[in-house]
Amino acid sequence: MSKQSAHASVAKHEATRDGQQQSQSSTSDGRSQSVKSKDSQATTKTSASYFTAGEWAFYATIVIVGLLLRWTLLDMRPYHHDESLHGMYGRYFYDFPNSNYYKYDPMLHGPMLYNSMRFIYAMFGDSLWAARTPVCIMGSLFMFVPYLYRRYLNSVTTLILTGVIAFSPTMVYWSRFLREDYWVISGMLLTLFGFTLAPRAWKPFLVSLGITVQWCTKENVFVTVAVFIGFLAFEFCFRSFILNKKDSYIGRMGRFVQANIPLTFVSVAASALIYCWFYSAGFRYLEGIKAGLGGKAIEYWAAHHSMERIKGPFNFHIYVTAWYELPIFAAILTHMFLFYRRAIPQIQLCAALVGMAILFCWIGIEPGSVEMNKVWKLAKLKNRLDIVGLLVLLFHAPLVTIQHMLREERSLATAGYFFTATFFSYSYLGEKVPWLSVYPLVFSLPYLGLFFQDYFQKNPINYRAFPTDKALMIVGSIAMALGLIFIAEQWTDPNEWFSLENRVFLGFGIFVVTVVGIAKMDASGRNADTTFLGTMNVGGWIVAIAALFSIRAAIQTNYLYGGKETEYLSQVHTTYELAEYAKNIIDEATYERHGFKPRVYATGESTWPLTWYFRNIPNEYRFSLKSPQEISEFPYIFLSWKEKYDPGEIPEGYIQRRINLRGWWVPDFNQISFKKFFRYAINHYPWNSSGFSYATLLTAKDMERFRK
Repeated sequence: MSKQSAHASVAKHEATRDGQQQSQSSTSDGRSQSVKSKDSQATTKTSASYFTAGEWAFYATIVIVGLLLRWTLLDMRPYHHDESLHGMYGRYFYDFPNSNYYKYDPMLHGPMLYNSMRFIYAMFGDSLWAARTPVCIMGSLFMFVPYLYRRYLNSVTTLILTGVIAFSPTMVYWSRFLREDYWVISGMLLTLFGFTLAPRAWKPFLVSLGITVQWCTKENVFVTVAVFIGFLAFEFCFRSFILNKKDSYIGRMGRFVQANIPLTFVSVAASALIYCWFYSAGFRYLEGIKAGLGGKAIEYWAAHHSMERIKGPFNFHIYVTAWYELPIFAAILTHMFLFYRRAIPQIQLCAALVGMAILFCWIGIEPGSVEMNKVWKLAKLKNRLDIVGLLVLLFHAPLVTIQHMLREERSLATAGYFFTATFFSYSYLGEKVPWLSVYPLVFSLPYLGLFFQDYFQKNPINYRAFPTDKALMIVGSIAMALGLIFIAEQWTDPNEWFSLENRVFLGFGIFVVTVVGIAKMDASGRNADTTFLGTMNVGGWIVAIAALFSIRAAIQTNYLYGGKETEYLSQVHTTYELAEYAKNIIDEATYERHGFKPRVYATGESTWPLTWYFRNIPNEYRFSLKSPQEISEFPYIFLSWKEKYDPGEIPEGYIQRRINLRGWWVPDFNQISFKKFFRYAINHYPWNSSGFSYATLLTAKDMERFRK
């Protein structure tokens, strides 16, 4: 589009919207205007007066519930394979810092986590609870980020975002999981703080330190940097060549560096020194400095991206968000509707063309042919649903950014780009693992918060006095529509047309719509007020229901089903069965229940996490033998499971038992329906069976022969 037509469209659209806004505000009861006035003055408040007394009480309650969700029974869930690796390599570093210091390995990521484990073990010991505390601390502190950025948010938005973080099932889950991702998020926040809130003298150091923290933690720093550079380039080109303006972010950064060359140099040098210290293990392993620069990591992860070691659909992170963060997913869909509703005609046209392309692909492509198509295979698509996700994420990112840039909404443009571009980037990456879903989720929060705050300030709704009958009609219509959709999906199976779920949704919807409709007609016939049920605070109800739903989902995900094989989030998690066997053996070795300390031998995949569980009985635990005959000296033996063993692999005198080692659930997308999708999001009920990897546990029949 040309510059003139773009500006003309924006001006025309804004004029229409302003006229609608004036008309709407003139018919309101004045309350929405007072809310708008309060929002516009949010940045002028002091820290103490930012919230009212009642809001402070809500804020404290949110934080307390968030802390309870994170810290209660922190050691309940068995140690995941990755957790055992991180915990043990941190223990090696702690026990022998001058010889077993961490040497960079892309599979184990950067040295930051292992250095933190040394301090944790020194302060709290090396229990499972203690090992998870550094991540839990950072996950707890993350709840205070919205308040830190209150300059950009009104009090209601800050409370909602704090609640989203505090009650988020996935954010709670990864706050209770020994991985590097909260270190990465902390580094991102340091960089953001440096760009936004930091005093001028601290800006270059905090920006470079944040990047350094990410670099010393995990290789996805390259994804973050690539997204950031892509935004700077896009914003520069758009403002220079479309808007004909010279105040791009690149220009601002260049002018700042030029005016603060000594400060910038010292900051970068200090961050480089920190990087070198971590990767060289305190300058004891100088080769690590070069190893951490990226060549080794890029080669390693490029190979994993190509082979897709852990395969998953392109929509993997969309499913994780929808199934574990349903209120946020609903907010994302609502934002898309509102965004395109008020977008300029050119943006709406582009969205319509994308919608037509999606419909064409859905109709014209055979369900089983997607993975065989070279174009779709290049994008790593697995099914037709992936085509929908690809086209939406691919085009929504630039459309969001362009629309906000045309309106000079620079904060929204920046937040929107990082949210949508990050969502696309991690969807495209070949290896699909659930912890990567936290990055699109984290980037969604500032954008959604700013978007809805901006939208409702410019399009005020008197949500505190919303007609109750209208709200009930909306609820009833949605329930009825869901019931009809469920029946339509099962049209070929008449026995399922009126299953319990279908009857509940359809019957409830019809009942509510009918009752409200009859009452409205009766009131209209008597010339009475059609808002016969009065008004309600619909915003409060929506927030309360979303909060209660999220708390319930957080309890399901982290306590009721935490680590279970039926959880999409628990990918290849160690089973409770294996953990209980390990704990029983540890108990026998510690208290000599049989009059001796039993020895344990482990091979194959069972080595991790058993190495962690048996870390405090090192004299009794082995994962290698001097000779094959030595195996009969162990009363407990964990072997890689086989259907049939060759003669001689199983020594005489042992009871053989197959045990579950790790479990997972891989959805069968050929069987998926909206009802199954919705059922999993509500109750975490999978629609096909789970899978396991196994180990074989050999237990000696005669324990007396090991007594010495």
